[in-house]
Amino acid sequence: MEPITIQENIEARQVRGGDVFVLHGHERTADSPAWPTARGHVHIRFAGGGDAVILATRPLTVTRTVRAA
Repeated sequence: MEPITIQENIEARQVRGGDVFVLHGHERTADSPAWPTARGHVHIRFAGGGDAVILATRPLTVTRTVRAA
């Protein structure tokens, strides 16, 4: 089956590896799932290098590729 691309509105704590989103005016692709850090923040590593620590509750619109059932 062909993969399907969807858009979802999530909180930063729900970022998965492969999610594509805009952060600080730049399109980013998560290299791995967000992981919690101290004081309600998450750390997100980007594919190709770089990372960010942002509020876990920050709203993001992500594009995800999912498999059709």
